[in-house]
Amino acid sequence: MRLCSVELVNFRNYESESLSFDAGTNILFGQNAQGKTNFLEAIYLCTCARSHRTGRDDELVRHGAPFYRTTVHFITDRGLAESVSVEYHRAKAKGGSPSRIIRYNDLEVTRLSDMMGLFHAILFAPEDLEIVKDGPAERRRFLDILISRTDRTYFRDLQEFWRIIGHRNRLLKQNREGMSSLDETQLDIWDESLAAVAAAILSKRLHYVDQLLGYAALSLRHLTASQEVLGLQYRGFSGLTPDMDQKVIEARYLERLKRLREDDLFRGNTSQGPHRDDMLITLNGVDARLYASQGQQRSVVLSLKIAELLILTEVSGEKPILLLDDVMSELDQSRRSRLIEVISDHQVFMTCTEAESMGDMDVLMGSKVHYYSVHNAHVHKVEAPNAN
Repeated sequence: MRLCSVELVNFRNYESESLSFDAGTNILFGQNAQGKTNFLEAIYLCTCARSHRTGRDDELVRHGAPFYRTTVHFITDRGLAESVSVEYHRAKAKGGSPSRIIRYNDLEVTRLSDMMGLFHAILFAPEDLEIVKDGPAERRRFLDILISRTDRTYFRDLQEFWRIIGHRNRLLKQNREGMSSLDETQLDIWDESLAAVAAAILSKRLHYVDQLLGYAALSLRHLTASQEVLGLQYRGFSGLTPDMDQKVIEARYLERLKRLREDDLFRGNTSQGPHRDDMLITLNGVDARLYASQGQQRSVVLSLKIAELLILTEVSGEKPILLLDDVMSELDQSRRSRLIEVISDHQVFMTCTEAESMGDMDVLMGSKVHYYSVHNAHVHKVEAPNAN
């Protein structure tokens, strides 16, 4: 897959920008707060209609503007010219509703699930350290986005899970607050529906964590010259294994819901399930969140992103575009060189503050490197910093 051009309208600090790109490595450089990260964010938005920095579309609209639009034009590895655009309009009047329009090859995509898997880009940004450093929600989100991009059914299952658990939690809360008497039969029906969709989600999460471990452990060994050992373990209710049949998971979760019902009635919500689970990340046998240094955590996240890259390539048959936001400056020369060995046959976009710090990229990448100056939300192609 190769990104050919990007068009931005009223996105973050960009009023209007249109730029074409070549294959190989593209380096965007400039001082802070000029728009480098915003540019990568706009590209990534076209993979899943979600920013890696915020869940609020209003924050992506340029100050004073009524809407934003970001469009990517790309060529697949099968040679097809395609495009994806995401457009968001603020509510026109007080009390009105905002709207979002997604288009694929200029045709509107009515369901978000149908957007998944159309355009593949992997982003590694400073915010991704939260996968290791923060709570379970960040690790669940990482898993959910990865799986959804290769399996649209999984994304629809997630939507159905949240619909069902919303109904169940309302029943539990209303009973706790005395607003209505609980109909146990009705709760039984919701439990059966919840167990079925939760089992579908858990089955795929277990499979993908197993795949992630294989690729990410090898990636970390490569990045660190075999000095670090990565472990990943899915943490749900006890007894779950990657090879467990979905029907067995469903039966066990339904049994769990019934056993925990009294506790859930007291709490007023559902205490256990895919919405509470976690993925334990260990480094050399200990919890990476608690005991790994920031440099080690960065390497762990980078290995997870490489694993994501490899899984998407394997499942989709397309080589994803790689977006690196100020990553190289944080790596020592050894890890930098080892990372480049992995990504050298992908189209890469990376940001930095000083182009001169990337002067050896032509040699390391083994291909032509293109440089773009970013200043005040304008991007201009320039000659290499060490060119005569």
